[in-house]
Amino acid sequence: MSEKVIVFLHGTNATSWTLDPIRHFFEAEGYTCHSPVYRFHDLPEGEERTQALKGVSIADYVADIAAFIETLEQKPIVIGHSLGGLIGQLLSARELIEAGVLINSSIINGTVPTTEMERALGKMFMSAGPFWEDVPGQDFDLLAAYGLNTMPVEQQHDICDRLGTESGQVLFELFFWMYDVNQTTRIDFTRATAPLLFLSGSEDKVVPPTTAKTMADRYGTRATFIEVPGRCHYMQLEEGREKLAQHCLEWIRAL
Repeated sequence: MSEKVIVFLHGTNATSWTLDPIRHFFEAEGYTCHSPVYRFHDLPEGEERTQALKGVSIADYVADIAAFIETLEQKPIVIGHSLGGLIGQLLSARELIEAGVLINSSIINGTVPTTEMERALGKMFMSAGPFWEDVPGQDFDLLAAYGLNTMPVEQQHDICDRLGTESGQVLFELFFWMYDVNQTTRIDFTRATAPLLFLSGSEDKVVPPTTAKTMADRYGTRATFIEVPGRCHYMQLEEGREKLAQHCLEWIRAL
């Protein structure tokens, strides 16, 4: 068989640039890499993007990536960050991937917050009105506290300035899976048999290790969970990310 193919899946409010450092590492190692962008995320900020993103679901992103994967000659490995990690799990349940590396994956249906900061974030969304009908952007203070908290302030601003708006429906499905009538993030564990590597930054406040571990444990021996010391939610952009990429490479080579 030819060299393994890797598909990189980005998180909310982002595009593929958030995984470029890891992709460049794997390309240098000779891997064929693809970085698809979720629908409408390549549109510039403005009314067209806002109207296009309203009501868009995680299920739409999964359908788009599934269609892309079906154009490939072999099942790929996915490396997903945040929402991309969740989408990787949903693709596994559709038997479309060989394996998945999940960097601070967003939670799946049935995963309960384990920290007060997670619960506070949920309460904040509750107080924001019907955000699922809107297309929220990034709040710097919130992002700095939850997702970029181990980075220098200058880098925090740089990342926040490059992130965009996101479908409120997507955020609703992420944070309030218990009220989602479509159960969008529910995993069929009888079909999700691909090996998964869960990488969890010890300082991630969005999906802290205590929560990520409960999610990984639901896969039993199919999942490997590793807590990465001193790293935040966007750890693939932090200084020293080469070590993180090397760890991913070693796990993939051992498959």
